[in-house]
Amino acid sequence: MQKILGLDIGTYSIKAAIIWNDYKIINDYKNYLVHQLIEQKIEYKEGINEKEAQTQAIDALIKNYNLEFDTVYAAIDSKNVSIRKVDFQNIRKRDIVGFLENELESSSPFAIEDSILDYQIIEYTKNKSSVLSVLSKKEVIKDILDIIEKEHLRVKVLDIDNLTYLNMLSFLDKETNSNSENIHENVEEGEKQNIFSNLIINIGHSKTTLTFLADKKVLYTRIISIAGDYFNQVLKQKFELNYSEAEILKHFVSSMEISSTEESDSKRNLVSIVLSQAITELGIEILRTIQSFIAKENIKIKSVFLTGGSSKIKGVKDYFQVILNLPVTGIKIRKENFMFQDDEFSDNASEASLSVFSQSLAIAMRGLPVIGIASKINLRKGEFAQVSNYDKLIKQIFLYSSSVAIVLFALFLSYFIRSFLYNKEIDTLKNQFRKDVIAMSNGEPYNLRAISGKKDWDFKTYGDEAIQFLKQNMKDKQIIIENYSSLEPALPLRLMNQVSIAIPKDIYFEVSEFRFQDNQLYIEAETNNPDNINKIIDKLSKIKELKQVSKKSQSNKVGSEKKITHFSIIASVTNGEG
Repeated sequence: MQKILGLDIGTYSIKAAIIWNDYKIINDYKNYLVHQLIEQKIEYKEGINEKEAQTQAIDALIKNYNLEFDTVYAAIDSKNVSIRKVDFQNIRKRDIVGFLENELESSSPFAIEDSILDYQIIEYTKNKSSVLSVLSKKEVIKDILDIIEKEHLRVKVLDIDNLTYLNMLSFLDKETNSNSENIHENVEEGEKQNIFSNLIINIGHSKTTLTFLADKKVLYTRIISIAGDYFNQVLKQKFELNYSEAEILKHFVSSMEISSTEESDSKRNLVSIVLSQAITELGIEILRTIQSFIAKENIKIKSVFLTGGSSKIKGVKDYFQVILNLPVTGIKIRKENFMFQDDEFSDNASEASLSVFSQSLAIAMRGLPVIGIASKINLRKGEFAQVSNYDKLIKQIFLYSSSVAIVLFALFLSYFIRSFLYNKEIDTLKNQFRKDVIAMSNGEPYNLRAISGKKDWDFKTYGDEAIQFLKQNMKDKQIIIENYSSLEPALPLRLMNQVSIAIPKDIYFEVSEFRFQDNQLYIEAETNNPDNINKIIDKLSKIKELKQVSKKSQSNKVGSEKKITHFSIIASVTNGEG
């Protein structure tokens, strides 16, 4: 029997899911047993850092519960890695790693030599390919392995938390979404496409992750820093509480809906209003991400699955269904594939429990024998690779022995060794100089890349071009600084303040862009009534610095059912100080 432990290491708690696979088939379906679902809250005490607190929580988890497992799967917080979709043309699979390293060298937030790189193929054809690359700093991997393996747990696979939802894709119960009121039915038959995407929204403690899944692969991910911790901070500031009191208040009310049985200004309703405002911020960010994804990928969203501890706040699911104009449900897994240990564990199959443990379950599902639909990311590579059998160890010993023999033979060829070392030092110097140029210029200029892209490129030519480029770059920056220092920063700030004062508070006026350039003011904003635009223009015309205030564009915002109007305004600006 296979016993798999999935560990979800968060900033609020450690969640564990243990799945047993006895390789039985029931009613023509492969059936697995969810043996245990456990959550251990992380206790932060004075003088103890986050790493130590997480280690103590795992220790308490092991000591307080009778965990039965033989394989451990874990995942790194996606906030600590760089995830990018990279497109290639005419590339062989064996060349992907080399091309990725070259592509990420100048654009990644981490140095390649200090990181571990892995990838998963999204699309591969003869002419065009796309991969999802994952880059993590070695120190981050070392920290997470130290936290887990300090308690003698050996991690087999180290994945990325939100990417593990691909493991769950084939087990999701999509019937609920399919049979619910189809909000997407206003799409005409001619617009329907063969590929639809599922979106999993995980509202956790420190972040909200959006994972777009379709056709057995991850298409796109995004992290939004609005989640449970942000809700606590908003309540703390609004009601002048300490953090613990704000968190208790959030859990006690746990609703964004106004209670009709209480006074409108009751404490419970005031908390619900504050939560509603914070969740609205999150909803707007999610909507913008979905609109951007659809526009870029030309793929419609079929279903939205909502999960995470903060998704249990009452009213969140209904609100997202309205603002996103998509069917939204909690995560459910197919009963024909999974059953829960004994009757007392049956409640764990509910949406409320799965919203808490969906991430740890998805991590554990990596160990199930699912062909084709699973995450392929594993950061246990290089110096962090785990030797699982003696055959590999014997092969490595043989390789090392062969290397020693080659070195001994090379001792007799001192001339060639000296030549090799000399060339190696030159190459090291060249590469270091090139890295310094890339770092100083925020990327390698095209003319320099044309030189360094050649085999055995000429150092002198590259150096002359680089020095000339850096000198010109310094001159350009000096000119920019001089121009910037001559600008008067007070006028744009004064205009922004006067616009804010001029517009009455009862007019909905949400500014998305405020740009001042060449004595021209450009404002891009949203309002909930087209008639408000003329009122806004009239108010702005009364500002003495603004002349010729006029509307430039007007349109209904996509996805708002014509309730929100997007518009832009331009105006000439005079200093007005005389």
